[in-house]
Amino acid sequence: MTNAVVASEIPTLVEQQAEAPDILSLDCFDTLIWRNVNMPVDIFHDLDIPGANMEMRVRAENRARKALILNSDSSEVTIKDIYSNMFRDADETVVSECIAKELQAEARHCFAFSPVCDLIRDAKKRGMKVIIVSDTYLPEPLLRQLISDAAGNEILDMIDQIFCSCEYGASKSAGLFKHVLAELGVSPHKILHLGDNKKADQEAPEKLGVRGIHFRQFDEEAEERLRLEANASTLLESDSRRDSPVFQPHRAAISLRNNDDTVFQFGHDVLGPVFQGFSQWVADEADALEESSGKKPKLLFMLRDGFLPAQAFLKAFPDRAEDVSMVEISRFTANAASFSSKAAIKSYLMSEATGNKDDAYSQQRQAAYCRQLLFFDNEIRTLAKIRKPEDFVREVLKTKNVKKITARSKKFAGRLCAHMRQAGVENGDTIMFVDLGYNGSAQNVVEPVLNEAMNLTIAGRYLLLRELMITGLDKKGLIDHRHYDNSALNAMCESIAVLEQLSTQAQGSVLGYEDDGTPRRDSADIKGRQSDAREQAQAACLSYMDDPECGWETVPRSWNGDCARRMAAASLTRLLFLPVRREVGIFESFHHDVNLGTRDMVRLVDPQAAAKGIRRRGLFYTKNTTRIYLPGELQQQGMQALLPNFASNRFALDLRQKDFQAEALTLPVVLADDKEHVQVDIEAHPTSDGYYQALIPAGMGSYNIAVMIGQVCDWLQIDDVSFHEVDNFSAKKLDDDTIPAYPVFESVVEKAPGLLACTAPDAFIMIPPSSISTGGQMMLSLVFRPTILRETSAATLKEVA
Repeated sequence: MTNAVVASEIPTLVEQQAEAPDILSLDCFDTLIWRNVNMPVDIFHDLDIPGANMEMRVRAENRARKALILNSDSSEVTIKDIYSNMFRDADETVVSECIAKELQAEARHCFAFSPVCDLIRDAKKRGMKVIIVSDTYLPEPLLRQLISDAAGNEILDMIDQIFCSCEYGASKSAGLFKHVLAELGVSPHKILHLGDNKKADQEAPEKLGVRGIHFRQFDEEAEERLRLEANASTLLESDSRRDSPVFQPHRAAISLRNNDDTVFQFGHDVLGPVFQGFSQWVADEADALEESSGKKPKLLFMLRDGFLPAQAFLKAFPDRAEDVSMVEISRFTANAASFSSKAAIKSYLMSEATGNKDDAYSQQRQAAYCRQLLFFDNEIRTLAKIRKPEDFVREVLKTKNVKKITARSKKFAGRLCAHMRQAGVENGDTIMFVDLGYNGSAQNVVEPVLNEAMNLTIAGRYLLLRELMITGLDKKGLIDHRHYDNSALNAMCESIAVLEQLSTQAQGSVLGYEDDGTPRRDSADIKGRQSDAREQAQAACLSYMDDPECGWETVPRSWNGDCARRMAAASLTRLLFLPVRREVGIFESFHHDVNLGTRDMVRLVDPQAAAKGIRRRGLFYTKNTTRIYLPGELQQQGMQALLPNFASNRFALDLRQKDFQAEALTLPVVLADDKEHVQVDIEAHPTSDGYYQALIPAGMGSYNIAVMIGQVCDWLQIDDVSFHEVDNFSAKKLDDDTIPAYPVFESVVEKAPGLLACTAPDAFIMIPPSSISTGGQMMLSLVFRPTILRETSAATLKEVA
């Protein structure tokens, strides 16, 4: 017989017992009564007490508990003791008012957990007595009042007796069950007790012969995610810990999830709350738009990324299915339909196809810009040969090309309108584009086209909205500037591709339409493990949406649109910045398609590249490096890498490379050319995994460089020896400017693969000048790990530290 259960096993707990008990004993908080917050102290942020805050409330309780040293009869405090310690001069009336305010705050956030309520009903049908045994500073009348407020009188009336630790002066672990047994006058084995604290609710009663059952609320990964969500919420909403609790209304549903598969856990526990919050908000926005416009809006979810949002919305609001359609409007097709004038073409070119004359990225994508501008293949071959962006723009804006583009764009726009009519949109309709976001760029360019052709009233509603210019269009985001500052929004957009890949479906991006509006798609498709994982995660998300209020016997009064928004934002932010190991494993086979009419694919997560980058550059590598999902790559480095990356991006911190440099090793280095030589001391700074990086000046690439490594190390490993242009290296580029170096070792011997021994104190590494001259200042990067420091170097390092 088990002495631990999960949430789904609770309703049948009595029938699982070999011997039927006479009394069902229950813990109160986190068993029968749950809070819609991460931690109990979060409630104290919501105290409506002038001048009070969470810290004051916690300190008052600590003072009351310290005062127990003078009371040998009790080891427990009451809520009256606590508030008497809140004030310098306690007043009975004020204390009573504060107690009432705390009970009101608890009542706003508490709810009854349905599996335990079902267990109570089952026990009563069997003729059992039901009692509450709780470690609490609330005396019985106040705890009864709270249970009534949170669970309702039906549940309260089924509770025969309540034992509160503060009234007996002892917690469950310190003897409360002795009082319970004495008052009930029954044999211990006749009682079955359930609670969430292993020590208090299982071990303590079992010592007295009571059958104690530990309720495991969450598996380890769910518990970790919820804790990290609270941290993410605190950093995202920098004032939230002072102004209001950290809401977690999805705790009950996660506790009841009965599937431990990695992908299912992720889809249910992470995507579910995100799209529950988004769906609720979209429904509220649709109602508001109908009220303001007088017309029921048609909700157009924009594929591909709108696929999962649409499915989740339909799960949450099946009665609105007739209002929902899915349209295939990509950034590519929206732009293609918008080139109605030379000014529109120029606007596109200025934002997309211009850059530094040496910008290799722009040159590489020239053909893609040509396709976007609706040039034919033979025209593209000619235009793509123009490498200078300014020359390319001038050529495109010539009258002959402008006429081609505008004529083709007009026809394209007509086919796009036909596609809208296929989706049930009629002239004069009010429509709401629904998408993940993040700038509403498709809406920006397609709205004027649809207004002119179909006289539509258009609103855009996005999960995340971070506008790059003032458009004057009707656009909102569940997460937008109304609730979060610009640095927070910018930070969230950095890694949002991970959510895109989870929200899409297994089909290519739309590149155009037939005359009847049928989409023509790119044949590029990501199949195999990525599609399988995505579909499993989506199915799990939708299983959450089947009953997003799962586990709620009663709905917490703090559940509203704002609570749903903050839940979604916390879950998403935690994923974007503080991922856990197993969910990162899901993405290691994922690729991200660029979606500009090209077949370009980029790995979503490349942990090896991140490990190399940090080893060779230190944490500064993370500040401005361009990765698709950098936190996923940094997860293996631990919180010491994740948290600086999160904070730096969230608050747009001005951090420099020197800020990440701790204690240094001093390397003696000899620089020599054909005229002279000089010895200099170079500081090598730690990066990660015990590695150090030394940056050694190499002039114009003419120096012979001798690193006197034997004066520093007895044993070492070398990760990288390479030349770099100083200007490029300072721009934080990695590998694209690397020039090979060919070291020669003197008295340095490889004793095992990659493990080097200095066989003499004067051992050195000689690096000849680079064979490649760039015409600019050069430096040598040496990345090494001193596995055993020479004794004098170790002493020097200690002094520096």
